[in-house]
Amino acid sequence: MKIGIIAEDDSDVAVLRELTLKLLRPKNVGFKRFVGDGCGKLRRKCAAWARILVQQGCPCVVLVHDLDVYNEKELRATLEEAIHTAYAKAKVVLIPKREIEAWLLYDGLAIARAFKSAEPPHLPGDPESIADPKKHLRDLIWKKYRKEYLNTVHNAPIARHINIGLLRKSASFSPHLAFTQKVRGMIA
Repeated sequence: MKIGIIAEDDSDVAVLRELTLKLLRPKNVGFKRFVGDGCGKLRRKCAAWARILVQQGCPCVVLVHDLDVYNEKELRATLEEAIHTAYAKAKVVLIPKREIEAWLLYDGLAIARAFKSAEPPHLPGDPESIADPKKHLRDLIWKKYRKEYLNTVHNAPIARHINIGLLRKSASFSPHLAFTQKVRGMIA
């Protein structure tokens, strides 16, 4: 089983891959991807990319687009309409509030483990309410561990250690739970 991922950048793909593998374990899945290098190209190309992924053997497609400052309802409608044309057996549009790094801010122990520490940082009560989660994570890591945070390097290790039970609190992540349940049924 191959899952197609369409995302803004490679670090978003890495986070989604890690979280998806956690939800599907011990199932054997592979991934193919398209990266927009930003949201503009992603929105323009996502319909064609979704069709290509399905043609290349990915019956399941995930599209992840940060909310940033967009209207969520309008953005979701646009993206869902675009990937609908791919006729994937399972598909989901994920719109992390502001940025995907908000998801990483649900689990302080995952952050600590990614930075090889036993001491988790203090996290905000509602990570999805933070205006700039990437900056918040960078500042938090510098303050707690005196290490430089790079999303391209550190997001995947944080996601690899994340407790999915904590991430279930995220409203923007919850559609992925239903999606992976459907995928699990397809590969059972």
